Amino acid sequence: MSKCWFWQYTVILIIILSFLSCCKSYKTVVLIHGLNDNQHAFDYLSSYIQKRHPGTNTTSLALLNGWESFTPLWFQIHHYSQYLKKIMKENPDGVNLIGYSQGGLVGRGLIMSLDNHNIHSFISLSSPQMGQFGDSALFHKFFPKLIKEYAYKFFYTVKGQMFSVGNYWNDPHHQGLYLNMSAFLPFVNNQISHRRNNDFKRNFLRLKNLVLIGGPDDGVVDPWQSSHFGFIDNYEQLVPMNQQQIYQYDTFGLKSLEKLGRVHVKIMANVNHFEWHKNHTVFDKFILPFLN
Repeated sequence: MSKCWFWQYTVILIIILSFLSCCKSYKTVVLIHGLNDNQHAFDYLSSYIQKRHPGTNTTSLALLNGWESFTPLWFQIHHYSQYLKKIMKENPDGVNLIGYSQGGLVGRGLIMSLDNHNIHSFISLSSPQMGQFGDSALFHKFFPKLIKEYAYKFFYTVKGQMFSVGNYWNDPHHQGLYLNMSAFLPFVNNQISHRRNNDFKRNFLRLKNLVLIGGPDDGVVDPWQSSHFGFIDNYEQLVPMNQQQIYQYDTFGLKSLEKLGRVHVKIMANVNHFEWHKNHTVFDKFILPFLN
């Protein structure tokens, strides 16, 4: 009789443990779309997350869709922050944040400007973190009269800074104008002095994981290495992340975060810009491991 009870107890225990394993609680995932896009851009990605991590709360923020995504990035960050603060408050154990394309810059701005945030992993998905300097087909679609050599004449003006793209246009041949006129990228990179330099760095270092995803066949982010904090110099030669001044001087904590083992650079070829958030391999190899 005692043996019978023992085996019954063992079977019940196994069932309970299996149930608890299946019902593992995963952190809420917040998704921020890119330029001229909307929350439905993440329908595929949300379905992938649900299949691999059932029960995960995924929130694709339905804000600043379509042409509204061309508004200045600080304006966008202000609006997104109202919703993100509420989500973080509801999830005291932390959330994960995925920003696709321009949404990755919005995401970084949120992280750096929100004191005491509880963002665990930030996944920057094909986002020009060091800026954009290229006249891809997408660029010409929205700015048909501009070519990259002369785009600075528009973007580095008060009017040009009213467009989100102007906020991260990084012309290597006109760095003085970039630092003086760009209202966003030099600030989040702490390349210039402002009253929140220390706050930005402290908030950035709260991240447990920074995942930088991009690849050579992107076709929109230019140079594509900008998705990994690389960029070109005034001779248009590539300067990788660890040779950038923002890294060497650790202006906002990127070097410190890497030394802590929290920066994960992921490269994949044969993925174009509009497929990163739909590609199963990208999800399984580069995104899923950081959604705990």
